[in-house]
Amino acid sequence: MAKIYTVCLVFMVSLELVTSQVLTEQCLSCIRQYKSTGRSNMCNAHITNLGNASCGRYVISGAFWNACGRPGSGFGKCTRDDWCAEKCMQIYFTRYASRCAKKIKKETYQLTCGDYIRMHNGGLHGCAQGSTMDAANEVDRCMAN
Repeated sequence: MAKIYTVCLVFMVSLELVTSQVLTEQCLSCIRQYKSTGRSNMCNAHITNLGNASCGRYVISGAFWNACGRPGSGFGKCTRDDWCAEKCMQIYFTRYASRCAKKIKKETYQLTCGDYIRMHNGGLHGCAQGSTMDAANEVDRCMAN
């Protein structure tokens, strides 16, 4: 039992390290730039009906926030706080990186910031959706600058 726990822990830590290498400050900056272009998404800090709400500089949806484990002291507050929003993205991307990589026939360590924005925009299946390619290309261009 201890061996299984250790293997799981090592696997989770290695996924965390891979994701944290992608979510560099430059990647976060490119995601902020892409997500905030022409949008005003500073939702009320006390929003309770998540519905279709997407808030903050990272334009995090209620479904995304739920999937990352609902960090912080509420949806509106978390999405308006960069530290909490970035923590939510880190958790979400770490949790679903292997699924994304499998869909686009990459290893998890090969995922780019553009791949992560595809997950952000398209949800769990975003990496395989053609509709997320423009976002990926724009973020990858930003990363190249």
